[in-house]
Amino acid sequence: MKRGFTLIELLIVIVIIGILAAVALPRYFANIENARRAEAQSTLGAMREADMANFAKTGSHIAAGAPPFSVDVDSDGTADISISPNTTNFTWATNGTDKVTATFVAGKGTVTYVMCIDSGRFNTTGLIGACP
Repeated sequence: MKRGFTLIELLIVIVIIGILAAVALPRYFANIENARRAEAQSTLGAMREADMANFAKTGSHIAAGAPPFSVDVDSDGTADISISPNTTNFTWATNGTDKVTATFVAGKGTVTYVMCIDSGRFNTTGLIGACP
């Protein structure tokens, strides 16, 4: 009486695992990309709102550069809006006039997301064009 699996049985199992991986992996990576896009959109939205609050108070946009940003809306000496985003996946910046951007950290991706401060439009750099 023999024990164990035949070579054919092992090959069939390996082929089945390969098929499952071929179906599952692209979906997994798509989910990662969707999560990163959502992170960019959410954080850029918060940066946009901080810039709009600063503009409403001072008449000027937050100076160009990277966060953290703090805005003292009611002039009591404490920051009412503070933005200090996670820098694991993106570097964040504002251009000081009309856009906030999220650029992937090296090795995480190649896309730069942009949000227009006035209109709230969100897209990648090449697709957004000039902010209205």
